[in-house]
Amino acid sequence: MTFDELVAIGLEFDGVEESTSWRTPSLKRKGKFMLRLKEEGDTAAVKLDWENHDRLLAAHPDQIFKTSHYEGYPAFLVRLDGLSPSLAREIVELSWTDAPKAAKSLPPTSA
Repeated sequence: MTFDELVAIGLEFDGVEESTSWRTPSLKRKGKFMLRLKEEGDTAAVKLDWENHDRLLAAHPDQIFKTSHYEGYPAFLVRLDGLSPSLAREIVELSWTDAPKAAKSLPPTSA
């Protein structure tokens, strides 16, 4: 999976826009961070609620991991190479769902 493909999935969700975070391409929901491409270009940093964060880390250790930089923060890194479309969609949807309550309105605009 490429970051552009991940962005395409994200843009299917209501209120998601392309932006930049830390000088790299990112997705935000009504201005709130969801995910971004890391500087090296082969991973994405994703913010999620703790429950889904812990569940996905445990279930997909080959694709999802943390570095010390993200310890104590509900975010992880995702290896884009080999990321399945179904897991990519799940990650994006969960990040979208974790957006601020005020930003929530509709489910994905297309499937």
